[in-house]
Amino acid sequence: MAGEKKNTLIAEAVAWRKAGDEAVILNLETSEYYSANETGTFIWELLSAGRKPAGIAEALAAEYSIERGQADRDVSAYLRDLAKLKILGPEAGK
Repeated sequence: MAGEKKNTLIAEAVAWRKAGDEAVILNLETSEYYSANETGTFIWELLSAGRKPAGIAEALAAEYSIERGQADRDVSAYLRDLAKLKILGPEAGK
């Protein structure tokens, strides 16, 4: 279900909803909101459902027909960016 967080890496003060192909993510502490494109939303939905980064990368590689190494790098970079925005806890960017 959209908006439900099952992953402890996601900050407590974060809420989200899917709107079309995008995820709209709101940090309730900072009152800042962000939107994710189709690929970012794909990653976010898996993360919100409790998937670990390795599982997300595997699904990303399969969904978008990219090499697993590239998917690993892309997921890691995305999680680091989300951690910088305080959407994820700092341990997520490691």
